[in-house]
Amino acid sequence: MSLTQQEFTTRPPHPAPGTPPVWIPTETNQWYSIGPGIWELHLNGERGSHNRSVLQWYEPGATSATDEVITHTYIEEVCFLEGGLEDISLGKAWGQGAYAFRLPGMRHGPYKADGERGCLMFVKLVPGEEGGSGSVG
Repeated sequence: MSLTQQEFTTRPPHPAPGTPPVWIPTETNQWYSIGPGIWELHLNGERGSHNRSVLQWYEPGATSATDEVITHTYIEEVCFLEGGLEDISLGKAWGQGAYAFRLPGMRHGPYKADGERGCLMFVKLVPGEEGGSGSVG
């Protein structure tokens, strides 16, 4: 994994709701689109891999790019920094200060962001073994 020392005391502001998508970042600390109304800011690790850290921003009312339940082969840790996110299939919502740890194979999503504030999260992905199970705390 390609790690670089990086610090900032004020995070780069996320795009305003309705900003046209940026699919491939052209500069450091640039937010890029990963779905309609969903943005990421790459912090560390290999961009596009399952071994990285990002900030993820859902615009107010944004929903997952898929209507299907999500599973994946990596470990995912999420800390909710602002706003909130509802897991539609689980019927559960998380808000500021909440934390989730998902093992490979856990069924979750799709999601819908808070209609007023959206949702800003710190997300850490780590390679894992397929077929594990886990729960969201």
